[in-house]
Formats: sequence, structure tokens, C-alpha cells
Amino acid sequence: MRTVLPLLPAAAVLFLAAACTKPPTFKPVASVKQLMQATIDPAADVLFEAVGTIISSSGVEEIAPKNEEEWATVRYNALTLAESGNLLMIGARARDQGDWIKMSQALVDVGVVALKAAEAKNPEALFEAGGEVYAVCTECHSRYWKQGGGNEKR
Repeated sequence: MRTVLPLLPAAAVLFLAAACTKPPTFKPVASVKQLMQATIDPAADVLFEAVGTIISSSGVEEIAPKNEEEWATVRYNALTLAESGNLLMIGARARDQGDWIKMSQALVDVGVVALKAAEAKNPEALFEAGGEVYAVCTECHSRYWKQGGGNEKR
């Protein structure tokens, strides 16, 4: 007990120093438009095109990843989509602290749903996740695209 008491002030100082440390400052480089063009749209397109059904005069063709490499591509793009929601909440990209944050978090959440479907190699779940991604994107675009959300320079 005697050896612990002298260490208490040092522990308190370390604790206070850690508590007062500022979090890292994020330095966004890309605008929302650039993120959409370079990251979000391409990642969403991979998910949308990964599964589906084509019905023609030749018959029915089911589209789904066929091997580990194709499933890995879908997983990576689902992960990219989920993390992109976080990027939309950083700094000046966040249009407001209300709906923008909620919709960006929804993008994170549906990206995770798509990621889990891809990890499970479940085409039906991936198809459903794609529908959820589309709904989240459409809701955000209907609110913010009209306000110049796709044409800004920041």
C-alpha cells in the first residue's frame, strides 16, 4: 500500500493530461462532389451491378459474384461506401448537424449491411442491401442536391 500512494499523484497527472489532449484535427481535401464522383458513386455502382436477374427471350440469367475475387471486390466496395458516410460528416462537408449527419450515418449503416451480405456471400441479402443503399442515397440527394450539394467547390 505504501508503494501505491506515491504513484497516485503521477497517475492523476497522466490522466488529466490525457483528458486535456485535443483530438486530431481532420483536414478534408476533397469536396462532397469529388467524394461522390471518385468514391461513393463507383462503390455504390459495384453493389448495384453485383447481383440481379436478366430475363430475355434466351431465358433467365442470374447475376451474382462467382468466385472469391468477385466477392472480395463487392466487400471492398461495401466497406468503402460505409466509410464514405464518415467522410461526409467531417468538417465543412457536413451541411448541418441534423439531417446531413443522420443521412451520412445511414450511409455508414447500409454500407455495413452490404458488407455483411458480401461476407456471407448471400446474393439475396446483397440485393436487398443495394435497395437500402439506393433509398439512402435518394433521400439525401432529394434534400441536398437541390441546394447545390452536388455543385459546390468545398
